[in-house]
Amino acid sequence: MTKLTIVGVGPGSPDYVIPAARKAVQDAQIVIGSERSLLLFQEEIQGEAVELTSKNLEDVLKYAQAAEKKGKKVVLLSTGDPGFSGLLGSVLSRIYGKNEVTVIPGVSSIQVCAARLGMCWEDAVLFTFHNGVEEKKKEALFEAVKAAKAVFLLPEPKMFKPADIAAFLIKKGVDQMVKVVVCENLTLTNERVVESTLAEAAQQSFSPLCVMVIQGKNLPNG
Repeated sequence: MTKLTIVGVGPGSPDYVIPAARKAVQDAQIVIGSERSLLLFQEEIQGEAVELTSKNLEDVLKYAQAAEKKGKKVVLLSTGDPGFSGLLGSVLSRIYGKNEVTVIPGVSSIQVCAARLGMCWEDAVLFTFHNGVEEKKKEALFEAVKAAKAVFLLPEPKMFKPADIAAFLIKKGVDQMVKVVVCENLTLTNERVVESTLAEAAQQSFSPLCVMVIQGKNLPNG
């Protein structure tokens, strides 16, 4: 049986798709991905394109595995980098083992955000709330902010938006004047970088496609 190839498609712009990703798609007989991801590769897809949704993941993975048993090359497109808030975790927690997948990394929105801010992020603390808004994780976020760490996080667009995060931290006793940066729609034509404070962020709305950065010792002007 051939391996499932999980390909990181970058933060959104075709300019940020790496050549290895395009080659993998060109060589595939089946390409699986969200509508937005498939559009990024519309000129490279030579085989069957299968749209992935939040509702059909289980069925699509079973379809992919059955195709691989027949010797077909299958590519699964994952927004950003598969290993951080991407599809790698979802695949490994279901019917695939680590030895049954090949991963081609992609440029993550957090990488682009750090680049836009001109900051090093090797000591930053990373959070994603895309896979759940557990109290334990929220408390860990508070502790990181309290320790004056530079925090990069991916908000949950419905249950834990940037405004909710700011309000949560203020309620926990974090200074309302702590600096916050929200990077929206990175690499897209409507990209926006908004600098504010926690108090201001608690009153604002942002795109679901965003990265939130909370002041720490490594954040410019932090």
